[in-house]
Amino acid sequence: MVYDCGNDLPVGIPVQNTAQAIIAYVLWNLPCFNPMKSVNEKIKANEAKWDKRALSFDEKRFNYFRYMQKKVFSIIDIHKEINFLDLGCGTGWAVCYVAILLKEKGIFIGIDISQKMIEKAIKNASDLENVKFYKASSDRLPLQDNFFNVVICTNSFHHYPVPGKVLEETYRVLKAKGKMYILDVTADDPFIKWIDKMVRRREKEHVRFYSTIDYKNMFLRAGLSYIKNKQITYPLKIHIAEKKL
Repeated sequence: MVYDCGNDLPVGIPVQNTAQAIIAYVLWNLPCFNPMKSVNEKIKANEAKWDKRALSFDEKRFNYFRYMQKKVFSIIDIHKEINFLDLGCGTGWAVCYVAILLKEKGIFIGIDISQKMIEKAIKNASDLENVKFYKASSDRLPLQDNFFNVVICTNSFHHYPVPGKVLEETYRVLKAKGKMYILDVTADDPFIKWIDKMVRRREKEHVRFYSTIDYKNMFLRAGLSYIKNKQITYPLKIHIAEKKL
């Protein structure tokens, strides 16, 4: 079934209900940007975006991100000492949350490409000893091999220009039996695939929304074993992989 979007949208957009039609209409009418082809262009665009957002990121209107991170924590065993890494950590809420939950029994690290996000995260964690934050790209982690029990990446994987390298770096820093959890929009149906194409044209920082099959293949190429996924709310899924060796 194709929903009748009216004369303001092209025929054939794969929407199934009124809510999707509204989303499609709004997205279709946003201005387009010239596509960025180089990795460095994407990196610089993302740095600028998240530097700008850093000042207000802890405000209530962004609680959606914290809510979704709690959904990830609800399926992780974080009741014992662990070494924990958050890729795309923003202002450090998730890192501090886990550190406080475990009474700092372990090492808790956040990585973000935005200097201003990292500065805010350091300030937020000023009372915590075993928490560290580094400005770095997730595909070049300034961290030691075979160290982390848990790596999370929430609502940021679609911004990474070289996702395969991010997963290779994750494999490197994970301990044997360590797990990675990626929460992101998952393009498993025609509507989200269409949304992805539109967002690529309208958001300079966006790279791609991936399907479940994409995640399975990317994990496999990086040496990680895909365990399962969990639907949080449409179209968000948590994808879970493990370092077997």
